[in-house]
Amino acid sequence: MKDSDFTGVLAVIGLFVVVPVALALMFATSRLGPASIPVWMAVSGAGWLIMKGPMGEALAARFGGDSTSDEMHGETAAELEELRGRVAELEERVDFSERLLAQKEGSPRLERPGA
Repeated sequence: MKDSDFTGVLAVIGLFVVVPVALALMFATSRLGPASIPVWMAVSGAGWLIMKGPMGEALAARFGGDSTSDEMHGETAAELEELRGRVAELEERVDFSERLLAQKEGSPRLERPGA
């Protein structure tokens, strides 16, 4: 994922998750007053659990520049180069087959006796 894509994902998460949750917490605080403390604690705990899970690990790896992602990128690049070579080889084979077919179509056809 490119940096601009990642920034876009963070913006969408912020816009559709963080902002509504923050607004809801502010609304609860204005209505409930000190009784909203358990709500704040529950939301904070849920956020902490989410960030300790796979989503948090992925974000930490992305922000921290995890070396496994660099290794994975190198492996992906090597596989891509191999596939490009195979596609080029297949293109050559198709071109050769097309030339053979064009030669056969251009040559006079022999009629079978009795046909």
